[in-house]
Amino acid sequence: MTRLIRVLGLLGSDHVGERASAALAAHRLMEKSGLNWHQLLEHPDAPASKVVVKRIHEYGIEHHQAAEARMRQLKAQNDKLTADLKTARRLLAVIAEQARKASMQDE
Repeated sequence: MTRLIRVLGLLGSDHVGERASAALAAHRLMEKSGLNWHQLLEHPDAPASKVVVKRIHEYGIEHHQAAEARMRQLKAQNDKLTADLKTARRLLAVIAEQARKASMQDE
C-alpha cells in the first residue's frame, strides 16, 4: 500500500513520461495485489478519511477587543479611501474643465 501511495504521488508530475510510468506502475501494483480500484478504495485497511477540527485556546487574546481594533483599522482605511476618491474626482473635474475650455478656444 505504501508503494502504491508513492507511485500515485508521481501522477502530479510535470513530465508526461513520468506520469505515464506512474500510471502503469500503479496498474501493475493493482494487478499484483489481486484487487481492483473499487475494492481498494473500499478496503477495510484503507485509512479512513476523517476530518479532525481542533479548537485551540488562545491565552491572553481578548477576541472582542481584537475585533474592535480591526474594525477601527478598517474604518480608518475606508475613510482614507473615501478621501482619495474625492481627490481623484476633483482632479478629473479639473481636467475635464480644462479640456472643455481648450476645445472652446479652438472653435
